[in-house]
Amino acid sequence: MDDLRQKRTLVLVDGWSFGASADLDRVVDKFNDRCVQGAAAVVSQVQNELVAGPVDWLGSAWGGHVGLQLAAVRPELVRSLITVSTPVQPASPSMRRQVRMLLPVYRAIGMRGPVRQGLLDGMLTDLTRRTDPEAVDALVAPMSRANRGAIARIVHSGILTRTDLAWAAARVRCPTLMIATDDRGEWSPAQCAQTTAAMRDARSAVLTGSRALPSLECPTELAALVTDFWAGPRSRREPPAGRRIGPLEATDPG
Repeated sequence: MDDLRQKRTLVLVDGWSFGASADLDRVVDKFNDRCVQGAAAVVSQVQNELVAGPVDWLGSAWGGHVGLQLAAVRPELVRSLITVSTPVQPASPSMRRQVRMLLPVYRAIGMRGPVRQGLLDGMLTDLTRRTDPEAVDALVAPMSRANRGAIARIVHSGILTRTDLAWAAARVRCPTLMIATDDRGEWSPAQCAQTTAAMRDARSAVLTGSRALPSLECPTELAALVTDFWAGPRSRREPPAGRRIGPLEATDPG
């Protein structure tokens, strides 16, 4: 994070049911559409309180889906786009089956037993699970909150109703970097490269030794890719100095 702060003024956005954002009170069918509406409101707040003009969107997984569609439908808001471990296609049938099986268990017992193991297996490599307790805690702790229903609704909305975003990728015109990992079966380096090859101004990169969360498993290497992309002539912008933004307001999903 410190490396990124040296290059840009960062505004961190919590999704619904996480951090200071409002809980999601129901399952949302067109989830990414609603998220994009909320993201547009956040960008407007940033423009009003921090600096005018489009933003450089950096999104991991869920945040990448939001940024991809935002750049497609509101191009005036996004100067450049980076997605990290963000599959463009819907969740696979096997993932959907696993989520449907584990959600009722999670509601009943929380982040324990098969639920905890399924989350760790899906998100972190074997090596990280064995040797990096801080990464494990950073993943598990936000899912261990008291309001399990709100988290379950987010998981249902974000995975089971996730739709194909190939149309959005095809419409993006801003400089784009899509980062894949070498150990996430549903979004391989080859799939990522194929997607960017069909886009107007995009390239792909691969991080090794990570599954779904390179921000936890290889943060230094991830930061290097991000700052190198930002330093390129197509996305260069001097960061505003000495300005801060207040807390972002939670946005109603519906």
